[in-house]
Amino acid sequence: MIAGHWEVVVVGGRIAGASTAWALAPYAERVLVLDASRATAFWPQQSTWDRSGNLAWAELGLLETVLACGAPRTYGDTQRIGEDITERVYPREDAYSYRMSVPREVLDPALLAAAHSRGNVTVLRPARVRDVTIDAGRARGVTVRHDAVDGEITCDLLVLADGRLSRNAQRVGASAYRVVESPWFALLAYYENLPLPADRSYFSLQDRSVLISTPCGDKQWCVALDLHQSLIDETGRHPARSYERMVRDDPHLGPAVATGRRTTPIGGAGRMRMLRRPMSGPGWCLVGDAGYHLDPVTAQGTRAALVTARILRDRVAGAGRVAGADLTGLTDERDAALDADWAYTEQIVRA
Repeated sequence: MIAGHWEVVVVGGRIAGASTAWALAPYAERVLVLDASRATAFWPQQSTWDRSGNLAWAELGLLETVLACGAPRTYGDTQRIGEDITERVYPREDAYSYRMSVPREVLDPALLAAAHSRGNVTVLRPARVRDVTIDAGRARGVTVRHDAVDGEITCDLLVLADGRLSRNAQRVGASAYRVVESPWFALLAYYENLPLPADRSYFSLQDRSVLISTPCGDKQWCVALDLHQSLIDETGRHPARSYERMVRDDPHLGPAVATGRRTTPIGGAGRMRMLRRPMSGPGWCLVGDAGYHLDPVTAQGTRAALVTARILRDRVAGAGRVAGADLTGLTDERDAALDADWAYTEQIVRA
């Protein structure tokens, strides 16, 4: 067990946690990342972003790390709305106007490796936080279980990046102050050797469903489906069966998947809650889904996570060090920065 005092302890080593560890490393002597998953875990998830996401990666200095993951850059897409087809091309004169989609089991380890390369970032996994130490109303550290042994760790700043279901957010008193129930179900699977262009995405917007295909690696594609719960209720099908049928029946994707091969199970989750929690409090800060969860139907979650990491980084950079940085007002700053994304996603969720 790695015990003792750390300037920063980050709970969660995925996009938000790894990016935050990377971003805060220049302002701390020692940063510890605690991640509950195993290095070989498969996550049936992808991360997708466009120009705004590329700019967010660049602002954190992580764009080259992301590009090295090997996903193709797409410079256009085919959109099918009902029976109408539209072909779009992105402006190549803009260095950031491309779309990317990277499997999380590729992206997340790459971001953790980048953080570790700073030299003062240590990653402990699998490590599960069992409790948060609160003293005089301030977060002072955590109790961590690693290799079946509990250990006490203290810190100047506790960063929670452990997802929308974060128990640790409740432990520090960060209760959700805005919640929107979502009726959407998100599913995806990966395929290989599809006879589709490797520089274009595909979107099919139909009644209460969005079907998306994006190249995400060498001869690899992610096919994702957002499905409204009312459609599931009407058909009575299991969401995975609906996924298979809708992919098979799609005039663009159906012939392609019949030629290629699905390489993973169909994964997904449904009826998730959009939520906002306070971003910071005495001795703690929430980044990514732990503090601000957007329904994946609009694919804005990655950028939201990066924006929260950047806001925290900028506040700490203004102080010059993590210890002593004033984190008041971060909630309002985050909410203002992401207001358009929240409003757009809530509009889709409530439609």
